[in-house]
Amino acid sequence: MKLMKNLIILTLLIGWQFATAQDHKSEINWHLDFKKAQKIAKKQHKPIIILFTGSDWCPPCRAMHRDLFVNKEFVELSKKAVFVYVDFPRRTALSTEQRQKNYELKMKYRARGGVPAMVAVTPEGKVIKEIVGYRFGFPMGHINFIKEVVAYMKG
Repeated sequence: MKLMKNLIILTLLIGWQFATAQDHKSEINWHLDFKKAQKIAKKQHKPIIILFTGSDWCPPCRAMHRDLFVNKEFVELSKKAVFVYVDFPRRTALSTEQRQKNYELKMKYRARGGVPAMVAVTPEGKVIKEIVGYRFGFPMGHINFIKEVVAYMKG
């Protein structure tokens, strides 16, 4: 009986974490189509930040969703760039078209890399800088990354 109760509590906690990780995605204006993001970035002369994530299975990715993407400073900085969301979920279905687009971006910008990772590119697609991984509860590395990329584009 006690084991069953613990399993139910654990299941609810894990489900809550997945649900909240997905909710935080909406704090930033995410694009799923890189080509559309490029058009916007060219028009607004902004860098593109590509997030490579495993939203439903990667602990550092979920932590990033929970505490970076709701950070007020990060959300404000996000307005100075165009963000592209490239997800490689294991439990959530993506359309065949989206899965293909994500795979193509991975092959171009993160062929051998893991998740989470942010790759900053110019509107033309030239890599500016990247940051790999995420330290739980320490969003400043990623905030500074965005500041440096924005400064580069102004440069």
